[in-house]
Amino acid sequence: MKIKAAVLPLLAVSLCVLTSCGSTAVTENTIELKKGGKVVEYIVEDFEASYYDADEMKSFIDTQVEAYLEDSDGSIKVSKNKVEDEVAYVTITYDSADTYADFTGTVLYAGDVLQAQTAGYAFDTDFISADDADAAVQDEDSSADAEEENTSSDEEETAEDELSTDAEEQEDTSSEIEGTVTVASSAISASTVLEEDDLNVLIIDTDVTVIVPGTIRYVSAEGVMITGSNTVSVQISGDTPAYIIYE
Repeated sequence: MKIKAAVLPLLAVSLCVLTSCGSTAVTENTIELKKGGKVVEYIVEDFEASYYDADEMKSFIDTQVEAYLEDSDGSIKVSKNKVEDEVAYVTITYDSADTYADFTGTVLYAGDVLQAQTAGYAFDTDFISADDADAAVQDEDSSADAEEENTSSDEEETAEDELSTDAEEQEDTSSEIEGTVTVASSAISASTVLEEDDLNVLIIDTDVTVIVPGTIRYVSAEGVMITGSNTVSVQISGDTPAYIIYE
């Protein structure tokens, strides 16, 4: 029952949602997993196009939710469903990841690593640790600062000195490339990650920002960018879902 495919085709528009989840302001389409297992979905859509009708959108979503609840034990609550200033805002709370997945027709699994394996998830991908991601960001910041200092110095040097500086910059570039390779080569195998089977995991196949109720330890090496201690940006490529492992 994929309601978004029919009614909300522009979910990727990053406009400010007039709400917040926890202490983090929502600025784009977001799924938040709560500690108790509930899932809150925040949706925003550009509603400027004349062929959209706000009443039809509200009626359709409400009707789909009601129809689902008639045939399901799951619980879904639409707490926001309106249009303001040509922007549609929808906030939906699901009682579990299973209900979200069933209602939307997408993959969303939440549990611990051992439970996920029992449920049939293969973890057939490499992972990156949150520590490595933090180190990579720090390296990029340091490289950017060094490059800015070199540029400032170049403006004061003679033509002969500039040639020397160019050579040094080439060495710096090589170092940056080596650093990037080092980060990439530090990918962690699934077997290593699975040794910590008491950690929690959220598995998803949707392009969206995700907030988990804990500190992220590992994420899939492809398609996941860590943006905070408990947040990631997911961009799915291929058929493998994204894995977000946290404690």
